[in-house]
Amino acid sequence: MKHFNLKVSAISLALALFAGGVLAQGGAAEDLVAGMERADMTYRQLMEVMGGASGMMHEGILRQNPQMVKSGADIILTHPAPSHQPWSIMPEDRQADFKWSLVSFDKLLDQHSEATVEAAAKKDWLKASQSLQELNTACISCHSMWKDEVK
Repeated sequence: MKHFNLKVSAISLALALFAGGVLAQGGAAEDLVAGMERADMTYRQLMEVMGGASGMMHEGILRQNPQMVKSGADIILTHPAPSHQPWSIMPEDRQADFKWSLVSFDKLLDQHSEATVEAAAKKDWLKASQSLQELNTACISCHSMWKDEVK
């Protein structure tokens, strides 16, 4: 049942993104990646770094350490692109949709990371925790939509 609820949440989030006009138009994913530093790591390794950054933010909230929250968020906000085109991990017929997700979720990650940092700076730990939960929900939603399609 939990798996079903997660899939429904992911689909609901994707529909909300589409309905809200957040989804990118053609070329936006290429522009997003072109504006980033390239790292000598795979997309999977990049996601591991991002997960660690989220964990640092969580620990910062638990320890009531705004600098730790900010340091974790900075990793997310300034993350590099992997050494390859990120959409190359998907089958060719799914790459256009994955590009839309990359741009859409990148915006959500930035929004929720910034909100978490702002709340932590004000020492509003409940709000910081709620914003971090929204960040983690965005991560999990994207992963649940795409993890079974990676080639």
